[in-house]
Amino acid sequence: MNLARLIDRIFELDGGHQAFDFGAFEIRSAFQPIYAINNNAGMLYGVEALARPLFRGKSIEPMDFFSRLSSRDRFVADWACLLLHIANTAAWQLGNTSLFVNLNPNSCNYTSQMIHGLDRYAELVAEKGLKPSNVVFEITEEDGGDKAALSEIVDKLKSVGFKIAIDDFGVGSSDLMRVIELQPDIIKVDAGWFRRMMEGEDTRQFAHSIILKLHEMRAHLLFEGVETPRELHWARECAGSLIQGWLFGKATHMGEATEAKKVAMPATKLPQQKSA
Repeated sequence: MNLARLIDRIFELDGGHQAFDFGAFEIRSAFQPIYAINNNAGMLYGVEALARPLFRGKSIEPMDFFSRLSSRDRFVADWACLLLHIANTAAWQLGNTSLFVNLNPNSCNYTSQMIHGLDRYAELVAEKGLKPSNVVFEITEEDGGDKAALSEIVDKLKSVGFKIAIDDFGVGSSDLMRVIELQPDIIKVDAGWFRRMMEGEDTRQFAHSIILKLHEMRAHLLFEGVETPRELHWARECAGSLIQGWLFGKATHMGEATEAKKVAMPATKLPQQKSA
């Protein structure tokens, strides 16, 4: 895999934004803000970079795009996204704001190419004025994946200074044992999982026991998909330190995603249930 050839396929759009030429498809970047929260406010912590594919000029769902690709083409598309997101980030002075990017677990099947590519990617990150420690690779595991290859890639990511996040905790293969094995810096708690767990008293207590174990591992907990004050209340009840979701910002271009450096915390006190 030649990263220089992939970089040559990145072109500029109006307004300084950039896109990747993928034949009949075009890939653009969108960014969603992530906030570190305290009692009174949320401070901008990072942005998650998301792929926004188009087919002959019309937007399509990312999963529709990626599902059409062969394993090899998906590997190339994943690297196209990594390079594009860095290109779209370079024009903005992020400072210590972190950039979250996604790592498709199937890419680990190309282990030697991944390891070589990550060395060059670390160089590109530095050339663009970012610190590797401010780039967070989100990992979503899949059943049947090559766990040994994944562990090797995670070790490589850490060795060149990148941070690791486990995405969608509570779904599929993302369990406590994998958290222990991979030792991530951040654990992203799946929105659907914590909604289901927090709505019932028995499941709520079970969720708290799991969250306690995660805290003992000294990883930051990021609650994603937070859309309502009620869900924010649950995240804070679980001592989540990072929040991402429509309540604070949708995925958009980098300038808008990073505009609000500080946001007020909406009231999260839940109404008392009336006794019968």
